Amino acid sequence: MSTFFLNFNTWVQGVLFILIVYHTSAFFITKDKSLGGVYAAYLFLVFLYLIPKTNNESSMLLANYYSSFFRRANWIIQVYYWLLYAWFSLLFLSISKKSKILSSIIKWYIKSAFVISTMVYVIDLFAFDNYYFVWYFITVFMPVSLLIVFVFLKTISKFKDVLNTYFVVGVVFFVGFSLLAIIFSYFPRFFFKGFSPIDVFIFGVLIEAIALSVGLGYKFFLFREESFKLEQLKNAFENEINELKLASLHSQMNPHFIFNALNSIKLYIINNDRDRAAYYLTRFSKLIRKILEASNKNEVTLKEELETIDLYLNIENIRFKNQIEVLVSVDNTINLEQVKLPPLILQPFLENAIWHGLSSKKNDKKITIDISKYNTHFVSIKIEDNGIGRKASAKIKAEKSIKRKSVGIQLTKERLDRFVKYKKHNYTLSYRDVVSVNNEAAGTVVFLALPLV
Repeated sequence: MSTFFLNFNTWVQGVLFILIVYHTSAFFITKDKSLGGVYAAYLFLVFLYLIPKTNNESSMLLANYYSSFFRRANWIIQVYYWLLYAWFSLLFLSISKKSKILSSIIKWYIKSAFVISTMVYVIDLFAFDNYYFVWYFITVFMPVSLLIVFVFLKTISKFKDVLNTYFVVGVVFFVGFSLLAIIFSYFPRFFFKGFSPIDVFIFGVLIEAIALSVGLGYKFFLFREESFKLEQLKNAFENEINELKLASLHSQMNPHFIFNALNSIKLYIINNDRDRAAYYLTRFSKLIRKILEASNKNEVTLKEELETIDLYLNIENIRFKNQIEVLVSVDNTINLEQVKLPPLILQPFLENAIWHGLSSKKNDKKITIDISKYNTHFVSIKIEDNGIGRKASAKIKAEKSIKRKSVGIQLTKERLDRFVKYKKHNYTLSYRDVVSVNNEAAGTVVFLALPLV
C-alpha cells in the first residue's frame, strides 16, 4: 500500500493515458464525435500539465528536456483545459436542448475567456517574461470561472437527468480539489504532512475522470438505445410507405381494369383477330411487368413513366375502339432520364380523364399530355382532355344508383407529399375547366408542377 501512495502520481498518469486512448477511440467510432474528442483533448492537457509534477523517470526526462515550455505554459494550459471542460459540459448534458440561455452564457464565457486569456498570456510572455499571468489567473480568471460554475450547477439542478449525477460528482471533485490545491500551495502550514498540493489536485482529477468516463459510457449506451429506437421508427416509416405504395398501385391496377382489358383482348380472339390479340396481349404483359417493377421503386425516370402511361392508355383505348387520340408533347430542353417522379403518379389523372371526361362523350375524344420546364426548379406536366367537364361528370355520377368512392387521387396526393418531403420545393397540383366560345364545358386541365431538387 505504501508503494501505491509513493507512486500515486505515476498511477494516475497511467490511468489518464488509458482514458485518453479510450476517448480518442470513441471519437473515431461513435457518431457524436465532438463529445469524445473534446473530453480527450481536456484529458490530454491535464496529462500535459502533470508531466513536470510527476515523479517518474519518463516524466522527469520530458520535464527537464522541455523545461522552458513547461515553465512558460504552466498557467495557460490550466486555462485551456478548464475551457475545454466547460465546452465538454455543454455537450455532455446537451445544454442547448434544455436551456438556451445557459448555453449562450457558457459559449460566451468560453469564447471571451479564450480570447482574453490568450491575449494576456501573449503580452505577458513577450513583455514581462510570463510574470503577471499567474495574478490574472488567480484574481480574474478563477473568480469569473467559479461564478460560471455556480450558475451552471444551480441551473442544471432543475434538470431531471441521470447524467447530471455523474457530472456533478465529477465537477465537485475537479473544482473542489483544484481550489484546495491552490489554497494549500499558498498556505502549506494548513496541509497534511506527506502530501503535496499537486497530490490533492491529481486525486480530484482522478475521481472526476472516472466519474465522467462512466457517465460517458452511460451516455453512449443511451445513444445506442436511441439509435436502435430510431432505426425501428425508420423501419416502421418505410413499411408505412411500402403499404401506401402497394395500396396505391392496387388502386391503380384494380381488378376492374384487368377484367375489362382481358375481356377486350378476348373479343379479338373470338373474332379470330389473332394479330391484334397478340399485339394487345404483349402490351398488357409489358404493362403488368412495369407495374410490378414499380412496386419495388420509390422513384422512376420521366422516360419510364411515359412508357408505362403509353402502355396503359393503349390498353384502355381498346374499350373505346381506339377512338381516343393521345398527343404527347415534350420540351426538347428536358432530359427525360434525369427527371425523377413517383412511379405511376400520372395514371390516376389519366384514368379520371378517360372515365369521367371522355367515356360519356360520343366522338372526338382527345387527351393531350404536355411536358415543359416550368422554371429552373420545376418541370410541369399538363394533362388536358376535351371531355364533358367536371360539372357534367359529377352530375352523371350523382345520378348513378351504384356509387364507388374513388381513393386514387387522394393516395396520389399522399404519395406526392412524401416525394417532396426532403426536397427544397413543394409540388403544385391544380385543376382548370376548359370552356368553349359558347361558354360550354369543353374539357378539364390538370396541372402538376414537380420540383427538380
